[in-house]
Amino acid sequence: MRVEGRSEDPRELTPGEVVARILYTKSHFSRERKRPKPGAFNPSPYTELSGIHVTGLADPVIWEIARNTMRDHPGRNTIYARADVPVKQFLEQKLRAVLDDKPFKRHASVVGWPIIADQDQRKERWKEICLALSESPQVQLVLPQTPVVLRE
Repeated sequence: MRVEGRSEDPRELTPGEVVARILYTKSHFSRERKRPKPGAFNPSPYTELSGIHVTGLADPVIWEIARNTMRDHPGRNTIYARADVPVKQFLEQKLRAVLDDKPFKRHASVVGWPIIADQDQRKERWKEICLALSESPQVQLVLPQTPVVLRE
């Protein structure tokens, strides 16, 4: 039985959809340049990047979903910004965005990061991808009016 609004199976997001990367540290964006920094997109030590599928959602709804991502995660008590990334930008880097609804509804994983045997080469390639995402004019840095703080 399909539950309304939930994915039974993961599905690939299309180029016109948007994934928000939540930024829990000020070092992941430049307020002056109004840009996310490359580190905001680095999946290390994992091989996938977590985000929120935000296509069609109003800003307050996105921030509320983001607030709910902070629970049970040490170091995630404040959200300073988010980077809204059109899926097309991931595809241009040969990555894929998959809506999997795990561990929360609207969770998306960015997968397909190149696995290169040589650690230094992999690190360099991932840096290139992260830089391209951070510099893409289509990627938007969104700041809340005030930082979003986890309510007790």
